[in-house]
Amino acid sequence: MLLLFSIPFKSYSSFTIRPYSEIGIFGGTSYYLGELNHVHFPMKLLQPAGGLFYRYNLNGHYALRSFINYSEVKGYDVYSNNVFEKNRGLSFASKILEVGSILEFNFYEFALYKDAKRKITPFIFGGLNYFYFNPQGNIGGSWVDLQPLGTEGQGTSAFPNRHKYSLHQIGMPMGIGVKVKIQRFAITAEWGIRKTFTDYIDDVSTTYVNPNLLSGEAAQLANRGTVPSATLTDKQRGNSKTSDWYVFTGITISFKLAKEAPCRDNN
Repeated sequence: MLLLFSIPFKSYSSFTIRPYSEIGIFGGTSYYLGELNHVHFPMKLLQPAGGLFYRYNLNGHYALRSFINYSEVKGYDVYSNNVFEKNRGLSFASKILEVGSILEFNFYEFALYKDAKRKITPFIFGGLNYFYFNPQGNIGGSWVDLQPLGTEGQGTSAFPNRHKYSLHQIGMPMGIGVKVKIQRFAITAEWGIRKTFTDYIDDVSTTYVNPNLLSGEAAQLANRGTVPSATLTDKQRGNSKTSDWYVFTGITISFKLAKEAPCRDNN
């Protein structure tokens, strides 16, 4: 997908479009993909999401967008059809705050000038972002931060190679969408997935550890299933070979800051 951004686009028009800026809002839903959810658009796990952005349109085909988004992602083994996962019985919730920039590529020339004949175009995007997350588990109706507990032995002397994971991460947003022009407004419907480099958005990655090496609270949150913890030591809890992903999908509405030019520049 990102390779398309590096391919020079040949314009068959003698016109150019002056760069212009937009500000906008995003509203939609979010979900995550990892050990506690493997399907896209899980209806029981979708969470409301929102954000703000600034878009700088370089020309009719390319635009830079900077954004800040906020949402929550959740996962519950109880919704799985897999027997192992149902017996595992884990669940989590995590806030997601992300800030980043992406490059958009419009397949058709698209700009907010008054006489624009094309009012719609599909587009793709890709870029980099920073995001903060904080997985929590529920005990007796109260949410508890999981990262400080080290539910898989992170940060304990018994597992020197299992370091506590950072709640501050870098990701790679990428996705697709459709833009529509309505006077000085642009409306998009888009789906954007984030590749991450952590497997701990859900606090699940490796194996069960001996509960005697954990605090009482950590041991309770490490095993929420029906199988006794003592019999699970060193057995699979997650899959450390794959990282977690998360998705923001929805609608954006943006407003062109400068007055619309009546037409494109004629070089």
